Amino acid sequence: MKAFATPWVTSLVAILLATVGPAAQTPSEREIRISPEVSIILSPAVAVDLSEPGERRWGVHQFPALSHMPDGSILIMYSDARDASETHGAEAPAFVSRDQGDTWSAYDGDLPILRPHFSVSEVFEGEFLVAASQPYLDVERENVSLPEPVSETDVYGKRYNYALEDFPPSVRQQFSRLRAHRYRPQSGQWHEEEIRYDTRNRIVNRRGDSSLLPQTFFERSVLRHKKELFYADYRSQYRMANGVVPQKGVTSCLVSTDNGRSFQWRATIAGDPAGNDLKGEPCLAVTADDQLVCVLRQTDQVQKPMQIAWSSDNGYTWTPAKDLFEFGVFPCLSLVGSKTLVLSYGRPGVWLSLAADGRGKTWSDPVPIIEGNPDSVSDASCGYTSQLVLDDDSLLLAYSDFNYPHPNGGECKAIIVRRIQVIRHKS
Repeated sequence: MKAFATPWVTSLVAILLATVGPAAQTPSEREIRISPEVSIILSPAVAVDLSEPGERRWGVHQFPALSHMPDGSILIMYSDARDASETHGAEAPAFVSRDQGDTWSAYDGDLPILRPHFSVSEVFEGEFLVAASQPYLDVERENVSLPEPVSETDVYGKRYNYALEDFPPSVRQQFSRLRAHRYRPQSGQWHEEEIRYDTRNRIVNRRGDSSLLPQTFFERSVLRHKKELFYADYRSQYRMANGVVPQKGVTSCLVSTDNGRSFQWRATIAGDPAGNDLKGEPCLAVTADDQLVCVLRQTDQVQKPMQIAWSSDNGYTWTPAKDLFEFGVFPCLSLVGSKTLVLSYGRPGVWLSLAADGRGKTWSDPVPIIEGNPDSVSDASCGYTSQLVLDDDSLLLAYSDFNYPHPNGGECKAIIVRRIQVIRHKS
């Protein structure tokens, strides 16, 4: 299915640009027939927060992320700094809603909300878990001697990859722990702790112009499935199952059997032994037939399809990744009502597709929320979306709009949320 080529998509683009459009504020809900099996009701756009007029710096006022909070409220945060490792781990703007996204107020809770991405995961036993980004290990400041790299690549610039086992014990120890916060219902409070994280066959990397060694953090919610917690990780890279060092990128399946106190590597979900593609920014979901599905960004710097893979054995093995649509960064995937998979992605623009089969084998043609410009992919939105399921037939969608009208004149960046209701039709 082509994102820009089919008559079905062309008609939907015309309908949406006339009624929804970039930065439009529609007076009422709109129902859109996505496919013969399913429709959506798209609510009016709610602007959570606006930048100053004329803001165009990359990384500033973008990358929104939604989470459920223990008190029943909804949290949204976004990044307010340039998109670089040096800005990670600092406090970020955040807001909360107590009416399912209709209105928002500034967050003033005790849990630190840190950029660039952030998630609160509802785990088992009524607990919630956060492993946010932290300032990274600086090898120059800590006087750490770098070993010989095991490979080099280009990911928006030169990057060196190192085997963690070649570092001193103090560095290996640092990478074996994630700083975390856990909410315990018995106390009604957040508690600091450390998550033990698998370091076997681990690869760490460094940008050529940086002295930082980035560490993983949970930028997506961990997924509950059959009494285990799953996380698709591309920031912590591991040798692939055949021992190949991932030169550019690999996504791995990490699993916890102790409610998030430790995570172990289980399998490679997708990787490129040739070193051409990123295979990153993954999102996991459970399918309607109780399997696992992962959608990921295939590469950087050029437009390529996203990819999708499935596991029918709790993440031990994965199907070869298949191409999905024509492009996509930071795909977000949710199962609504145990029946319909909803996929959002972007750049250019912001797009939505639904799999009425609940398995992700057959997808509707993509619907533009913001169409964007394929010749200038970063003009309309960062394309990074976030979803949060509200009930059996609806979710919130968050995204950035780079061309939103500012009340004082001119255009600005806006963090937008919209409620999407999924309606299934009888065949």
